[in-house]
Amino acid sequence: MNIDNFNCYKLEISPGHYQCTEVNGKKFNHFIAPDTKAGMPKLYMVKNGREIFYVGITSQGISSRLRYGFKAAGEKGYYGYKWKDKITEAELLVWCFSGSTPKHIEAIEAELVYFIREKTGRWPKYQMEIHFHGASESEKQVAKSILARLFP
Repeated sequence: MNIDNFNCYKLEISPGHYQCTEVNGKKFNHFIAPDTKAGMPKLYMVKNGREIFYVGITSQGISSRLRYGFKAAGEKGYYGYKWKDKITEAELLVWCFSGSTPKHIEAIEAELVYFIREKTGRWPKYQMEIHFHGASESEKQVAKSILARLFP
């Protein structure tokens, strides 16, 4: 599993809306493959500099997942992302895990959030829930590798 292959997006955020303005340091106004592929397990992180706002997973295309998090208004108890109206710009990092199961990616997500807490003394600022599993050593190593890229 190669965690070096990820995409970094710059997002501009206004109430109920986001716009992709950069991909991997280049001006670009939309998401790119494989992040757009439905059915592909992904781990994504929203941050600004060293401040981490949120870590999540999805198997949807990333634009569909973000749109759902921005548009939700309480249907079935989900109000969307807590950060959607509190920040005006962010970095979005997306890692795709072809051939992995959602449970495997959820374990990596949980370990990464835990390691962020251990490293910074704080949970990601707008993280509202996390599902811990009995993570394998390889899942912990993937989470530690991602953390090492965030805090070299």
